[in-house]
Amino acid sequence: MTHVIITIYQLNLPEGGLIAMSKDGIRAFQESIQSKIRDLLTEFGDGKVSNEQFNILYERYNNQLEMALQAMEGSVPARNGNEVTTIALRRATTGQAVGLSVYHHRSGTIIETLGTFDVPPDLISPTLNDLSKKLEDRAFIEPVTNKLSSGLWVVFMARQLTTAIVVFKNEPAPAQIRELERLLHDFEEANRNLLIKHDVERDKLAKPFIGFVRKKLSQ
Repeated sequence: MTHVIITIYQLNLPEGGLIAMSKDGIRAFQESIQSKIRDLLTEFGDGKVSNEQFNILYERYNNQLEMALQAMEGSVPARNGNEVTTIALRRATTGQAVGLSVYHHRSGTIIETLGTFDVPPDLISPTLNDLSKKLEDRAFIEPVTNKLSSGLWVVFMARQLTTAIVVFKNEPAPAQIRELERLLHDFEEANRNLLIKHDVERDKLAKPFIGFVRKKLSQ
């Protein structure tokens, strides 16, 4: 456990942050964070890290990883004062996660809900049934994005044990969907020993999604 806490402070950025780093430097930084995330998932699965500690450390690593990915794509936020109107417009139209639920395939129940998730079951069930059939057929499953009559957007993404259902204000960008896919992967890896059971001990689940929803709600 002490090792995990220490590693957080070893991810120091040079003066000027990621902007001052070369592409190779950013890539090395990104790989270092991904390695630490994998170690954290393993340590939680082995019972060496508490739920609270996992959630705090994972959010920290995930924020750093997202910054590295943005820097690699050249999408670090602008600082030019003349672009305030453009930045404000971008923020006003950016996909914003307002709620998230995780559906557990084995029990057929929702095992996690974050934020405001106010979507009628009849709008969710057909897509969940569709995804369940594809899982049974071992078919490749891409994220499904639907726009509701209310103007909200719903994204479904399925893996072996669970399906994440995320409600957005405004259409989510491909990068946001990729981040959610990664978070769902990490959710299943960290909680595999709990998720393979029919009755999931929800209070013991690690929650990689907390930071994503909280961050988007604060924007």
